Amino acid sequence: MLNRLDENPLLSPEDIPPTREDMEVMCTLNPAAVRLGGEILLLVRVGERVRAVDDDSVAYAHYDAGADVVKIEIIRKDNPHLYTFDPRGFLLDGKMLLTSISHLRVARSRDGRNFTFDPTPAIFPATPYESFGCEDPRITFIDGRYYITYTAVSDRGVTVALAGTEDFVTFERYGIIFPPYQKDVAIFPEKVRGLYVCRHRPYMSEFNPAAIWTAYSPDLFCWGRHEMTLTTTPGTWEENRVGCGATPLRTDEGWLEIYHACDGNGHYALGAMLSDLDRPERVISRSRHPVLLPETEYEITGVFANCIFSNGLIVDDDGTMTVYYGAADRVCAAARTTVAEMIAAARNDESGL
Repeated sequence: MLNRLDENPLLSPEDIPPTREDMEVMCTLNPAAVRLGGEILLLVRVGERVRAVDDDSVAYAHYDAGADVVKIEIIRKDNPHLYTFDPRGFLLDGKMLLTSISHLRVARSRDGRNFTFDPTPAIFPATPYESFGCEDPRITFIDGRYYITYTAVSDRGVTVALAGTEDFVTFERYGIIFPPYQKDVAIFPEKVRGLYVCRHRPYMSEFNPAAIWTAYSPDLFCWGRHEMTLTTTPGTWEENRVGCGATPLRTDEGWLEIYHACDGNGHYALGAMLSDLDRPERVISRSRHPVLLPETEYEITGVFANCIFSNGLIVDDDGTMTVYYGAADRVCAAARTTVAEMIAAARNDESGL
């Protein structure tokens, strides 16, 4: 259903220098995508880690808002209060810390296949809510302006922030729009029943699954009327969690979305769903099986193995859809399909595939 581009991976850590000499680029992943001025732009999450830590230590970098500088901390592995369990982070005195700090950077292409990074970050940690980084953007074009949602991570929690731009050269920050613990916010490209709409994903707890929710807003800043929209399905490829992908696409069949899900083994894949045009919190149908699974070497091996995560896509006038995605939490890749094929997948209509 989705055909990977021959050029994959499109962007790798080797394609970009670190922001400072004592850091190294660990990952380039989870790009948002938009067409602007004859170019395809990706807004890529770039993760950096401390360079050359000895085998007896772990390190992390964090943004100090008071000093307006990224600081590096080194912890010895024999520290009795240190617990390491994941290549992406560790616990120190019961507090979660990340092995990388992320910023967002624009990559540009004329053909959607060969990309070049801008020389400087687009959105770099700048507030106490971003001390551990800015992650996983989504882009929505509304009334002449591009709105960017992204995950802001700090010891204050995992929140969602909003920024805006008209040219992807200068950016305006609007601050936090969802408190902890929230991720995966995608704003719809038009109002529904006079209100802005978004998908969001509250964190799961002992009482609730990691489900996709829908919310409404009069102004893009104050969100309410929350409704659970898509939940996990026991015993399937979306057993552990689900989360929204790129900006929903309006079609005659309903709002089409490519979303991600995680199974009981921690493998991330992509699916398709349709929701009601007037009541997008109502799901019409969802794919029973993934439309894209981790299968290639760059999807299976990386920072976090067996992971495909998409939050950006481009649709051409002829209905061709290019889905940009992060692979194994290390590189950016893309796969092509059509809007019609994804609608058929969401409807589980094999005759349309």
